[in-house]
Amino acid sequence: MKPKYRPQLVMSILIPFFQQVTGINVISFYAPILFRTIGFVGLATTFTSLLIVDKVGRRTLFAIGGVQMFISQMLIGSIMAAKLGDHGVLSKGYGFLVLVLIGAYVAGFGLSWGPLGWLIPSEIFPLEIRSAGQSITVAVGFLFTFIIAQTFLAMLFR
Repeated sequence: MKPKYRPQLVMSILIPFFQQVTGINVISFYAPILFRTIGFVGLATTFTSLLIVDKVGRRTLFAIGGVQMFISQMLIGSIMAAKLGDHGVLSKGYGFLVLVLIGAYVAGFGLSWGPLGWLIPSEIFPLEIRSAGQSITVAVGFLFTFIIAQTFLAMLFR
C-alpha cells in the first residue's frame, strides 16, 4: 500500500478486471448453449502472442486484440439481435457467420488479453512485492470470473 507501489497496485486490479469483462468467460463457459442458440448442435494463438510480444509491444497487442474482440462482439450481438427474433434459432447461414465471429473473438483474446493479462502484472511488480501483487491480480480475476458466471445465465434467459 506504499505510495511508490500504487501504480502497480492499480494495474494489478484493472488488468484482470478488463481481462474478465471482455466476455471470454461467456464464450468459454457457455459455448454449447450459444452454439445451440445459433443453430449448431454438436469447436495456439496464445503461443503466437508470447513469441511476438517483445517484437510488437504489449500496448500494440492489447489494442489489436481489443479492437478485434470489440468488432467481433458487436457483429455477433447485432446479428443475434436482428435475426434471432422470437424463433430462438438462427438460420444456418447466420449461424455459421456467428460461429466464424466467435472464432475471431477467441483468436483476438488468445493473441492479446489472454496471455498479456497474466504477463504484464507479473512484470510490473518489483521482486519484493511480486507475490503479493500477483495474489491481488489472481483474486481480482477470480472475483470477476465468479460475478460473470453468476450473472450471464440470468441475462441469457430473460
